[in-house]
Amino acid sequence: MKSKLTGWKDVFRFTLVQTLKSKAFIVSFIILVVLALAASPVMSLISKDEENDDYTIKKLYVLDETGIFDARAAQAALAQAGWSTAVEPVAAFAEGSAEYDSLAGRLQDSEKDAALFTVRYAAGGPIALYLEYSGEGDITKKEAGAFTQALGEYFEGARFTAQGITASQQELLSAEVVTNILHAGMEGNIEEKEDTSISDFEYWFLYALLFIIMMICMMTGSQVATAIITEKSSKVVEYLLTSVRPLAIIVGKVLAMLCVVLTEAAGLIVVFAVSNQLSGQGQEENMLAKLVSPEVLGALNPLNIVICLVFVGLGLVFYATLAGLAGATVSRMEEAGEGLVLFTVSMLVGVYIGIGAAGSLLGTGDNAFALFAMLFPLSSPFLMPGAILIGKAELWIILVAFVILLVLLILLFAFVARVYEALIVYNGSRVGIRQLFKMK
Repeated sequence: MKSKLTGWKDVFRFTLVQTLKSKAFIVSFIILVVLALAASPVMSLISKDEENDDYTIKKLYVLDETGIFDARAAQAALAQAGWSTAVEPVAAFAEGSAEYDSLAGRLQDSEKDAALFTVRYAAGGPIALYLEYSGEGDITKKEAGAFTQALGEYFEGARFTAQGITASQQELLSAEVVTNILHAGMEGNIEEKEDTSISDFEYWFLYALLFIIMMICMMTGSQVATAIITEKSSKVVEYLLTSVRPLAIIVGKVLAMLCVVLTEAAGLIVVFAVSNQLSGQGQEENMLAKLVSPEVLGALNPLNIVICLVFVGLGLVFYATLAGLAGATVSRMEEAGEGLVLFTVSMLVGVYIGIGAAGSLLGTGDNAFALFAMLFPLSSPFLMPGAILIGKAELWIILVAFVILLVLLILLFAFVARVYEALIVYNGSRVGIRQLFKMK
């Protein structure tokens, strides 16, 4: 007697070859390759536009109403920050006066590389700092912001110096105040509460990886469902059933489409890596090195990378099988969108739970909701890979989540095969969820 999986390799090979040879796959892959090639150079150009190494403010007029601002000290502080700027004090004048109009006119017409820095103070009010420059020159908003920040830092120190406060006293007064919560243990020992929250970068790393996995799941699922619906509507599957059992068809198709998507993803990663290296030539570091934080790179090792990839693969197979279930309930391509509702809703539920758990890790650290999201089979494929890479998933959590997902996947394979066999020649309207569970 033949096994229920007999023939899955033939289905796998046939589906894989036909998909890779299809025009739709070739055209979409070429488009994605072009985008991957262009991604790093485009980001480099944007980054270069945002960076401002060519400082253009050559002269600074200073109107100081506090008497604290020292031109020589300010010029030295600006030079240390990278600006070669001459600082010239001017007599105080009111905004809108003839003196102000005269200086503003020079900044607009003949001194477009100069700026006016005003320090105003009224008794009982705040100290206000203003920077004015010509909008028609080479001075950019980014440079003006950095320039104002450098002047503000100098002025903050000058306020202390004016009061006779030494450098060491300034450091003490400016030091950050950190509050810790201490708890008394069972034996009366003081125990410090550990901060388990993740950093902003780790949160965005989790979010980005979650989004990438979601996109791959969506691509894999839609292709699996489309392949099943196409064969059902064309009656090809009826011939397959003469020699291959339904479970073997489902397994072969899911693994074939998963292989197609992973091959596509691996190719794009290679293309992007080449593009990243080429765009980084002649620079101290490439674009990817600028974007990836050392705190994440420090947590990476071969073991957690392998575990992450295994979990990603298992999650993709799970969602692809769920998409196969959705495809089995549809008889015509026109109903594909409606049939994929179950798959789409399940995936979005998992994604939103994963995003919420990442936010809770950022705000409060380890908590019950984050643990639930790591174990829940709909959200664990999205959250666990990132949690593994940043070291937020303990070994027992990984093992439990893996077992839960694997057991559910085996049950889902059997259920999808049963539904597939029952609906193989069905040509009516889409089958609902309640009807699925009534099938024997």
